[in-house]
Amino acid sequence: MTLLLIDTSTARCAAFVRHDDQDSQLIEPGSRGQDARLALMVHDLLVTAGLSPKDINRIGVIIGPGAFTGVRIGVSFARGLGLALSVPVMGMNALDVFALSGAEHGHSAGVCDIGRGELAYRLCEQGTLQGEYETAPVEEAMAQICAFGSDKPVYISGTAAAHLDGEILRDTGNNDLDMAVMADLLLAGSLPRLEALPWYHRPPDAKLPGGITP
Repeated sequence: MTLLLIDTSTARCAAFVRHDDQDSQLIEPGSRGQDARLALMVHDLLVTAGLSPKDINRIGVIIGPGAFTGVRIGVSFARGLGLALSVPVMGMNALDVFALSGAEHGHSAGVCDIGRGELAYRLCEQGTLQGEYETAPVEEAMAQICAFGSDKPVYISGTAAAHLDGEILRDTGNNDLDMAVMADLLLAGSLPRLEALPWYHRPPDAKLPGGITP
């Protein structure tokens, strides 16, 4: 079994391979030039692991939340490679990964900064994801997450975790996506089965003439 994971949703370009029980990864910081770097990174990663593209059995890609362009780059690459290799491509929402990464604590939440003073979040209780993906202004989101805990600690992970302050909120320190954790969750069937399509928390700002959204 050879699993390839891709994440270009934040200010990094990340590729990860799990072949049998061996993990390899390449992560380069920077939100620019991901389209030019990603294919080369995957090639180098496979060569280092002694593999070829034909050895890949499954592909996973982060579909959001994240930068509009970065998400599209990762998803487009994953879908194109999956089509060429005739292998399944699974979308993964970073909120699910973050929420489940703190699941051993009882109540947990994945929280990501989506700009404009808003958060996107997903709740999890006893290892089971709760409700839907939610977005709200920071103060409102914190109140809802705290209410979810019902006076019990809520362990938060994600790009916004370090910036939140609540009496029952506990920062797990998982502020960046851990590729090995992603692989564990995907292979265990713990993540929702999502299409490999960009997940946007709000419609894009850019509009074509006539008000048509691209």
